[in-house]
Amino acid sequence: MHRILLIILAGISAALSGCATLSRDECQSGDWHKIGIQDGSDGRTEDRFKTHAKACELDRSEVSKTAYLEARQKGLEIYCTQVRGYREGSLGQKYLGVCPPQTASQFLTGFEFGRRINQTEIQLSDTANGIYSVSQKLLLPSTSDSDRAELLREQARLQGEEVRLKGELQKLRSQADSLVLSSRKKN
Repeated sequence: MHRILLIILAGISAALSGCATLSRDECQSGDWHKIGIQDGSDGRTEDRFKTHAKACELDRSEVSKTAYLEARQKGLEIYCTQVRGYREGSLGQKYLGVCPPQTASQFLTGFEFGRRINQTEIQLSDTANGIYSVSQKLLLPSTSDSDRAELLREQARLQGEEVRLKGELQKLRSQADSLVLSSRKKN
């Protein structure tokens, strides 16, 4: 019983500490320039400032929205690139519409390539899992001949799909590599 109580208390403590976006030290140091740059380069929305201010309100720390927002814009210059868009999309992240109009299209071009790669990888994984599942059913001695024939057709279909997806993934990665290289040459 004591162990369960400790686990529950640890969970509550972890949950409560996850509510604060900044540590007490970060609030007290008041380096809103640094915090803004970090949030911008992470692709955070302006609403993040309100969450920070609320977290620091408990410490009665001084909050500078102007310094934060100016620095966040500089951070967005780091975030709103084609290469970063590609990275975010390939990791399955969501785009929160934070890039200014002058950089949004380049970010979104990279993001779309990354997103397509991510989706293709997921489809490939699902297909491989399907092949494994069918293979396991084929090994069962209780599988009837008619079921076995149907499973073999399904296995062949899935293997064809796997080959198609691997080819698509290779093509997408090659296109993305070209995109990233051309983006880096521009900078």
